[in-house]
Amino acid sequence: MENLEAHSLNVMIVDDDEISNFIYRKVIDGTGISKTINDFQQARVALDYLVSNLKHKSVLPDLIFLDINMPVINGWGFLDEYRSNIQPHLPKKIVICMLSSSVYKEDIERAKGYSYVNEYISKPLTRDSLQKVVKKFF
Repeated sequence: MENLEAHSLNVMIVDDDEISNFIYRKVIDGTGISKTINDFQQARVALDYLVSNLKHKSVLPDLIFLDINMPVINGWGFLDEYRSNIQPHLPKKIVICMLSSSVYKEDIERAKGYSYVNEYISKPLTRDSLQKVVKKFF
């Protein structure tokens, strides 16, 4: 893998599937790019984490992998709340990648409609897709 180890990123995974989170942690860990990996099975808990750490730039994620289909607050709800309550107060840029099993053109187009969504990745997250994201944005 092309020099990914040179990065030391804070990564956040927001996906309601515990097994997917475990696998994604292993993929990310295996690349050596991460300083920390936080995974959340509920969008509300992830949003609360971001809000409570707005003044702590060093613990905020550099990269968020966000699932679309989740109970209670889905990925779209997360993005809407992120835009109104978090993004205006961020002390740094965070790269957001939608990570979804949805191959519906409508979902892909909708994701592109959010200017702060940087990438749309079809599940599963692989070393290759992770490498492309890191190379493109970091």
